[in-house]
Amino acid sequence: MGRFTNPRDLFFGEGARHEVKNLKGKRAVIVSGGSSMRRGGFLDDVENDLKSAGFEVAHIEGVESDPSVETVMKGAAQMSEFQPDWIIAIGGGSPIDAAKAMWIKYEYPETTFEDMCKVFGLPELRTKAHFCAISSTSGTAT
Repeated sequence: MGRFTNPRDLFFGEGARHEVKNLKGKRAVIVSGGSSMRRGGFLDDVENDLKSAGFEVAHIEGVESDPSVETVMKGAAQMSEFQPDWIIAIGGGSPIDAAKAMWIKYEYPETTFEDMCKVFGLPELRTKAHFCAISSTSGTAT
């Protein structure tokens, strides 16, 4: 028997990324990969929607394919400095996965990467920030 549990809202379809304008908060950090999201205007769309909702916005751009521990640690440090209450990841699997790891390190800096790999090994998230992923690919497994 199979089971699928999805405790969060999913928005899909053309223009679904604009739903970020309905988020509640004060500060959002946008995590993205290479330049395609910027070139396509998607980063500007998301940033403008967040700003229209009253958010102060910061960016962590340039997450590489198969993100390094260094990338995650730098992003988490930027988050600690900026103190976002929303983390918005946009792009394919690499920026989304990196943003999730940054989120964990932001909320619980003492958590090791080994702890992150344990099933049910994480403390409760969403104590500092909420997470939103905007996938640019239909095949991403994140």
